[in-house]
Amino acid sequence: MFKSYVDNEQFNLQINRFLNDFYQEDERANQDLQGIIPRLKDAESWYEAWLDYAVMREERQDYDLASVYYQAAEFYVTPSDPNKEKMYHKYRETFYKGFRNFDYESYQIPYEDSYLPAVKLVTPGARKTLLVFAGYDAYMEEILKMMNFLRGIDYHIIVFDGPGQGTALKNGLKFIPNWEKPVAAVIDYFKLDRVSVLGASWGGYFAMRAAAFEKRIDKVIAFNIFYCGLDALKMRMPDDVWNKLSSLLAANDADQINDMFYSMMASNIDLNWKITKGMENTGETTPFGLLKNFEKHTMAGLGPLINQDVLLLAGEEDQYVPIGRLPQIQQELCNAASITTKVFTRETGGEQHCQAGHRHLAFNEMKKFL
Repeated sequence: MFKSYVDNEQFNLQINRFLNDFYQEDERANQDLQGIIPRLKDAESWYEAWLDYAVMREERQDYDLASVYYQAAEFYVTPSDPNKEKMYHKYRETFYKGFRNFDYESYQIPYEDSYLPAVKLVTPGARKTLLVFAGYDAYMEEILKMMNFLRGIDYHIIVFDGPGQGTALKNGLKFIPNWEKPVAAVIDYFKLDRVSVLGASWGGYFAMRAAAFEKRIDKVIAFNIFYCGLDALKMRMPDDVWNKLSSLLAANDADQINDMFYSMMASNIDLNWKITKGMENTGETTPFGLLKNFEKHTMAGLGPLINQDVLLLAGEEDQYVPIGRLPQIQQELCNAASITTKVFTRETGGEQHCQAGHRHLAFNEMKKFL
């Protein structure tokens, strides 16, 4: 169940994302939250509260919870702060100490002058392969944890960090729109003939983009739908502000756009995170540069090129993706072999971004589709 813990909408999403799908009945987590929640006031207190409990749980060898708390602690830390790198390493270290859900194999897939980190979850007797990747800010370890919801399907599962994600980003690979390139690298590396793909959050766009140009893909799962990068900035922004920004963007007025964003970021922790994280992912150094970069991340023109079976998942109250994009996506997928759609509402559960708090509902639809 999605729970509202504090007044900050994004804080609530992240708490549900990190904890509720896995630890709703866990007395350890529920007890910890009673101490953590009252401390969450701003980015600094967020970091300190989660870190304190991460250290405590690691000392008690509760590595699963320690990993979750280190990831939460890292979330709002700026890239220039050395604590961000420390939290990331502690997150991964404790994750693998506590990950016992699958037999797995780790790989470093050559890519450009670096590599894509990947983990293959081995399903005995499986005959097919599912490639899974995240989007804007999740790491492959978080996705690996979610794969427990897919246990028992007739697929080996390969989860990887692509350019702009996790260790691939740490090694210098920046966020790109043409996701068919890393997908092809993974397919080639494992010498696969056919794969299905599952993209989470911004990865919903990546999955569509990959399927448009990589025809070794047979099934596409958008978890959730994600039409374009600018939508994530437009959501929760007043119409008059967005209309002004759109005009300035069309006129390439970098100075005014930068001034507007820096002013808004100073008092908006959510927007500040979106822009700061985006610049880390892409290597852009200004909000204007980031917006021009995001313009390249769009499904516009891709729909007719997608001829695979497609599963579209959408949350009616998604705070990053407008539900109004769904009929547009359905219409543009005019050559898809099939389109399966599931909209989650507050009544059904799963109304939030990527069904946070009710993740199992989304994965039940995926299992039926696959």
